[in-house]
Amino acid sequence: MADVGRKTTAVDDVAGGVRSRILGGTLPAGTDLPAERELCEELGVSRLTLRAAITRLEGEGLLRPKHGSGTRVLDYRETGGLDLIGYLARYSLEGGRVPVALLADLLEVRRSLAVEVVGLVAERASASELVMLRAHVQMQETLVAEPARLMAADLSFARKLVRATHNLALELLFNTIVRQIEGQPGIESAFMAEPRRTLATYRRVLDFVEARDARGARKMTRRLLDRLDQRVLEVVSELAEAAERMRREERKRARDAAEFDDAAVERPRGRATALAAGGDDAARSDDAALRDDGELGDEDELTDDDREEDDR
Repeated sequence: MADVGRKTTAVDDVAGGVRSRILGGTLPAGTDLPAERELCEELGVSRLTLRAAITRLEGEGLLRPKHGSGTRVLDYRETGGLDLIGYLARYSLEGGRVPVALLADLLEVRRSLAVEVVGLVAERASASELVMLRAHVQMQETLVAEPARLMAADLSFARKLVRATHNLALELLFNTIVRQIEGQPGIESAFMAEPRRTLATYRRVLDFVEARDARGARKMTRRLLDRLDQRVLEVVSELAEAAERMRREERKRARDAAEFDDAAVERPRGRATALAAGGDDAARSDDAALRDDGELGDEDELTDDDREEDDR
């Protein structure tokens, strides 16, 4: 996933555009990409840029070259990796939606991984590693009022925990997950929705770890994270509902403003029509008065053509 804040290249932009269509369903799994020339014209890029972007998406498990010619869109649920989580979250946020369901999935993965990691740490961590973990949590408590630093420290604590398992595969899996969190600061912000409660959870878990009670550590981690993650989702859901209300209000204000503008345009037209009608009525009344006085006979009555001639 592209680093947040890094200047994007033409390949980044093209890959991002095609990726969003695939993940959003505009390019369904099982279909073929449009012809290379057609895509180049549509996106305004060279074939070299397009091919580089397609190669990247093939590496992400979103595309596969067909035998002969063409490129097939794959089902990302079957061929994609964890790297797509960050993109799914980004596209959801760009569409004005808070990815609550996606966050729930991430929390569940984190919870399942944390339970096993904590159990292994209780079994394998050295005494010095346990001292380091406790000191790190105490340091985090001084950062509660500094969200950015607290989030960075939280990732560092998780990394220390995973390293204390002495399991390389878990470390590499953790790195993949961290890339998604670091690429989407909003996700980590949700994880840290209640920092004091989060840190209290860490302290309780470390009590079991230091007692070398792997079973109790796993059980306590599951129980505490279940409760903590449920609260996080409640907070994020409330924020999502508030954001949706704001969007509805903005749409309503936009509709009301448009209706007001339309009415403002119609009012002058209505007045002009009324004035014109009033002028015709006045002319007809004057004609009728002249006829009554005998000054205007039927043969002398002004027709509409006559009035138009007089106007000219």
